[in-house]
Amino acid sequence: MYKRIIVLFLALISCLAFVSCSPAATPKDSLVIAADTQILISLDPAVCYETFASQITEAGYSGLTSIQPVNGVLTPVPCLAEKWDILDNGTKYVFHLRKNARFSNGDPVTADDVVFSFQRLLSINKSPAWLLEEIGLTKENMQETITKQDDNTVVLKTKPLAPDVILSILGGSWGGIVNKKVVLANEVKGDLGEAFLLDKSVGAGAGPYEIVEWKRNDHILLRANKYYWAGVPAIKQIYIKDVPEATTQFLLVQKGDADVAWRVTTEQAAQLKNSPQKGIKLVTVPSQSNEYVAMNAQWGPFKDERVIQAIKYAIDYDAIIKSVMKGFAVLNQNFIPIGYFGYVEMNPYKKDVAKAKQLLKEAGYPNGFEVELLTNPTQIRTDEAILIQSNLAEVGVKVNVTTMPASEMYAKFRQQGHQMILAGWGIDYPDPDALAKPFANYKVKQLAWRTMWYDDYAADLAEKAGQELDQARRLELYKKLQEYWIKKSPFIMLYQPLDFWVVRDNVMGFEEAATGYSITFDFTKITKK
Repeated sequence: MYKRIIVLFLALISCLAFVSCSPAATPKDSLVIAADTQILISLDPAVCYETFASQITEAGYSGLTSIQPVNGVLTPVPCLAEKWDILDNGTKYVFHLRKNARFSNGDPVTADDVVFSFQRLLSINKSPAWLLEEIGLTKENMQETITKQDDNTVVLKTKPLAPDVILSILGGSWGGIVNKKVVLANEVKGDLGEAFLLDKSVGAGAGPYEIVEWKRNDHILLRANKYYWAGVPAIKQIYIKDVPEATTQFLLVQKGDADVAWRVTTEQAAQLKNSPQKGIKLVTVPSQSNEYVAMNAQWGPFKDERVIQAIKYAIDYDAIIKSVMKGFAVLNQNFIPIGYFGYVEMNPYKKDVAKAKQLLKEAGYPNGFEVELLTNPTQIRTDEAILIQSNLAEVGVKVNVTTMPASEMYAKFRQQGHQMILAGWGIDYPDPDALAKPFANYKVKQLAWRTMWYDDYAADLAEKAGQELDQARRLELYKKLQEYWIKKSPFIMLYQPLDFWVVRDNVMGFEEAATGYSITFDFTKITKK
């Protein structure tokens, strides 16, 4: 009898151990995401500008257009507007709304809602407002440039820009259309509903989901919009659990308590890549950003293009990708990211010490020179700076690395007070115009201006390409600009990083959903088996 009890006890322990080790399954129609939600400020489309907040906001609100991959290129496509007419040499857009477009409370989406949404964004005048101003819509002229033709038709009068520039900007999360009636009913002291839309979209958004609640430091709950014009998504509920630590996110997915770890470390991703684990997978997509070194074109040795060329040949790009990024980056030495209209593969530079030394000698610096490299103190940037320092030492250039808080570094950059700077640039809207302007056109007083690269040929090409209506001609202009820029500019593109997530292997379509990250994230692409 005693032996039998022991056997039964051991059997029970074994079962309990099996249960504890077996991952719990989240419901098939639900998605549980472990993420750091403490970085969020607002989920109001007129206010939010951070990447993760924009992904959530985009789920709750739809715009006139949306951004989708078409033949491998991120492209603006119809959304709440089923079609549009482009008139007056690209300065007038007539948008025709879908008859079946509904907000999450069942109200139809009307022209009044669209006009109100854009004018609200400009009136609140937070971070996203500059994007509408970029295309010619301002707080001062919005009564004339944003108008209703009839209940289902909206007219926008814009600057003369390429259509994809206009349509891409309208497809961002800031272009989300709100329900005028619901917002004004919840207005407090003339805030245009900003306090109401801070943490919810119930009844106010026409996206595939409605943002039900945001409980600070705990969770965000999204529920499928049963009136969504494109059909109710397969995932009926998205629960975003606040988990600030990457390690904890990873463990929750391992256990099956979460379907997605939104942000894990490069080291964790590399470990999973090299040693796959049962039940989970690593999803990677190219980021819409670039890591770069900028040289002040009006400082000492950098006034000579041969010196700039020498620096480009001195750097070991493959080593940076392999050792610093653990392979989670791709070589792209141009300013247009992979997956964008106008991208042309051009990677002419690789480490060539002899060539770099010869160019320095020809420029009058046979023994090199001394230069300061500014960067911020993140681990990746620090590691990159040390490697660049070592690379340039091989050709006789002594690099003094100075780290400072990002705010101080960029302030100095804006004042044209650098010699060399190591930084990154994230795209604001998925069109090459968003990169050509800062990197090639000094007239807009962004990166080229800060680097004192006053090149009229590059600036003119960037402007022409951004205004060209013909797609074929526009493509040719960007090809010319890239060929010139990669040779002449004082910028070194080190790599295009990869974004990555740890996901349960029963989650399908995540890579497709994340294709446009950090510009867009389409939760409707996700299913579970």
